[in-house]
Amino acid sequence: MDFSMSDKTTILIHLLDYQAREIQRREAREQQLFEWTVGLLLAAFGAIVALSDRDSPLLYPISVKMLASVLIGFPTVIFATRIRRYSQRSVGNAEAIDRIERVLHLFDEGYYGADTPYPKEWAGTFSNKRKERNTQNYYSAIMLLMAVCVIATVWLIL
Repeated sequence: MDFSMSDKTTILIHLLDYQAREIQRREAREQQLFEWTVGLLLAAFGAIVALSDRDSPLLYPISVKMLASVLIGFPTVIFATRIRRYSQRSVGNAEAIDRIERVLHLFDEGYYGADTPYPKEWAGTFSNKRKERNTQNYYSAIMLLMAVCVIATVWLIL
């Protein structure tokens, strides 16, 4: 199959748009997982505090505490891992964007006129900036700290 230069450019523009949307989708998913996890941890904390006012002791308190700890800790670790994985995969999308921008000559002077569409300093830096991004680390740290606090509350209050 032989494509014209216009067809190739159109394909590259669509690929560029797709990669950018994938990064946005992954970031939105990271934020959504963070919000869900924090909301569930806050609800679990509230339920634990509400259960602490019971007059009768729990049957099998150690077993209940261990089960609650697993049910809080395990999903939190899974969600923190998934958030970090989404971030790592977005670096691959950013690398594809860097390559497509290079193929489209977006940083070459004289290709689209006297000036480049983007500043030359931006050439090939998008994927490096994605690697330096720390939001996923903050999300994971907050979630894990909250999980530890909720688990500690289970052991101290129940």
